[in-house]
Amino acid sequence: MSYNNENYYKLREEYAEKPLRAIEKADARKAELRQKVKNYAELDDALAATASRIMGAAMQGREGLDERIAKIKQETVDMRLAMAELLKNAGYPADYADVHYECAACGDTGFIGTKMCSCFRRALTLRGYESAGVARLIATQSFDTFSLDYYRRDPKVFSRMQHNFETAQNFARSFAPKNSPSLLFIGGTGLGKTHLSSAIAKEVIDRGFDVLYDSAMHVFAAFENARFHDGADDTDRYLTVELLILDDLGTELGGAFTTACLYDIINTRLVRGLPTVMSTNLSAGELADRYGERIASRLFGEYTPLVFCGEDVRKEKIALR
Repeated sequence: MSYNNENYYKLREEYAEKPLRAIEKADARKAELRQKVKNYAELDDALAATASRIMGAAMQGREGLDERIAKIKQETVDMRLAMAELLKNAGYPADYADVHYECAACGDTGFIGTKMCSCFRRALTLRGYESAGVARLIATQSFDTFSLDYYRRDPKVFSRMQHNFETAQNFARSFAPKNSPSLLFIGGTGLGKTHLSSAIAKEVIDRGFDVLYDSAMHVFAAFENARFHDGADDTDRYLTVELLILDDLGTELGGAFTTACLYDIINTRLVRGLPTVMSTNLSAGELADRYGERIASRLFGEYTPLVFCGEDVRKEKIALR
């Protein structure tokens, strides 16, 4: 599996600073204790000299070395107990001057040996939600929150929507670049297309893959801005991201340029073996009329179409309030 490279390297930079900040905060707390707690500074200095005392004991020769080392260790234990008592009497926790890492497992480095720590993986996942454009959507739209109950009144509708749900869920749980198919969600508004698209994005990001979720209107505006208005050209990511989810195809302004961009996205990603999920309110005929037979043929020949049906779920939810 892979993560968005930009997110990964930015997070590595942030994690490189985290242990240093934790140490700086510990040093500040220790300075406070040395100033405010009587006898703390003396004990702290004595403990800091422990390593030097052990080296000095070793330089005195092997005879009696074990006894000298044991004596220093016992004195160190006694000093730590005395320090803990000082802190307790002054109203401070015993570990007040210790370095407190956000993640004790990795010491805020993000890695345990060469293995990525769970804290770093979680941070990458959250960053993935943001860069994919689904941070807000996935707060309420996941496979767990998708309810088939709204479709139960019509057995045929229920069967179709259950198939769509299971297909989307299986796609997300078994997602693998170069091996997964592309999906085309077709149906009217309020039937769950965006919900299942968001659910797929969340599941695939959680599994560590790079996802980009965007509306057709915004995608084609980005291509237009880069082509005609000297804007920053970051459109290549639509062609290279491991999973592209393009929502609301057909809501953008039409025209020859938009059609050319859509064909470029579809064709380039198919050639590279990169899966895409597209959703649209347009019917098969309307897609052909709007974008031409060449694009319609690509969509229905290379994508797995899932037809969404039933009543507008958003109206159903409002009626139940």
